[in-house]
Amino acid sequence: MDPGLILGRMYILPTVAKWGTASLRRRLVDFLPWKALHELRNISDVLHNTSTEIYEAKKQAFKDGDEAVSKQIGRGKDIISILSE
Repeated sequence: MDPGLILGRMYILPTVAKWGTASLRRRLVDFLPWKALHELRNISDVLHNTSTEIYEAKKQAFKDGDEAVSKQIGRGKDIISILSE
């Protein structure tokens, strides 16, 4: 494992995560020339975008009265229901 990644994960990131606003931290990450940190940012972006797409699709299907979605939500078997518990 990359020593820079270990150092950053153990000492730098926990401290920096408490500084300023989220947008300030994002600009800091974009500014730093640290490949591993940029990879973590990209992974976080993909997770956020995917979860937002799933949420919006589920919300729209529920609003449209999709019966399969209504049954899933009623039984609590979909990911949105599980996460909202």
